[in-house]
Amino acid sequence: MAGPEGGEKGVGAETPKIEIRLCRAAGNSAWLSGCTALQSSFLKVLDQEKFDRIVRHARQTNPFYRDFIPQGGPVPLLTRAILQANNDAILNGHAVTARTSGSTGTPVRIASTPERARMEHSDTALFLDWMGGPLPRTSIIHPRSPAGADPIVPVLTPVAEQIAILQENHRTKGATAIITYPSNAVLLSEAILGANLDFRFIRRLGLISESIDPGQQALFRRAFPSAVQWSSYSAMEVGVITYQCPHEPEFHHVMGHKLAVEILDETGADCPPGRIGRIVLTDYYNTAMPFIRYEIGDLAAFGHCPCGKIPLPALRDILGKVRGCLRHRDGRLVPFIDLSVALRDLPGMRQYQVIQEQLDFFTVKVASTRPLAAEIAAAFEAEFGYTPHLEIQPVASIERDPSGKFYASICRV
Repeated sequence: MAGPEGGEKGVGAETPKIEIRLCRAAGNSAWLSGCTALQSSFLKVLDQEKFDRIVRHARQTNPFYRDFIPQGGPVPLLTRAILQANNDAILNGHAVTARTSGSTGTPVRIASTPERARMEHSDTALFLDWMGGPLPRTSIIHPRSPAGADPIVPVLTPVAEQIAILQENHRTKGATAIITYPSNAVLLSEAILGANLDFRFIRRLGLISESIDPGQQALFRRAFPSAVQWSSYSAMEVGVITYQCPHEPEFHHVMGHKLAVEILDETGADCPPGRIGRIVLTDYYNTAMPFIRYEIGDLAAFGHCPCGKIPLPALRDILGKVRGCLRHRDGRLVPFIDLSVALRDLPGMRQYQVIQEQLDFFTVKVASTRPLAAEIAAAFEAEFGYTPHLEIQPVASIERDPSGKFYASICRV
């Protein structure tokens, strides 16, 4: 999803009332509205009444769910593999309104209702209110991504041309906001800094669809020193899941009025706040194609946002796709961020991609100005505590996937 900026209808509208039921570790629940924030004792974001209603609807109207969810429960996890294998049955004859990119395998076809789409516009209005209102923008994303009424600059446009378009849009349209992928923002930032260009006119930098690390954020601050950076966490299947807190950027506030959010460990138990686990989502309102306890394939942790200004629970440490995490030989998942920073900071490194083909076998594609095999092996040793078999492939460049995104790590184990 392209994210909010620009002059969409609904901007400035009354902020919708948020009412969320949060389940405590002891099994009790409390109704929250107003300025109550997620407390450390809460283990999931759940409105039981809305959850029960969408489960009843799914079992009554969708033959797949009638068989999949036992009468009286419990509701099993809908994994991506189950969804892909039963896509036609879950669509249940509804017209396809969207598709995933297929970057994690077979694309998922999605059906949604107009009412559900309007909720996304309301959430956009809510976020823009948090940010202080919309700004004229330039969207540099995949051509098939939604971006409102604004024209899209294809992300594969040469960087020099992107820079010229940003300058022209500012001159002729007053555009002071950018929406793009972090990997493209890196290329823009490096080119801007390398040419000593003045981009202080950019006031907001929206970063979507890919994970971001602190080193990238520091680079963006140098290239766009006046810009407030923001990011959203979204999925084609369920829309916007969180928006970054404008007051405490380490946290992302959950759109809990429309989604249930669980974070589970590898045994299926709820993770306490601060512990990273697998994200499981339920869309309360997509009656055309229900997503109920959908394990989307991403990792995150709950956290307590200290802003005190936004009455919504929060996530922190959103690590992106499980497929982007690597796997230790002892079976545990290893988030890619530390190894990514180590590889990125090697002198002469221009681009890299790590593909874990087997538990102890990695392909490492490297675009660099000098040989880096020894330093790469040392980085793996530092991260894993051992050196797996590494096949290092020198390349001129590493292409984006068909959706326009770039994945620096892929786990096939």
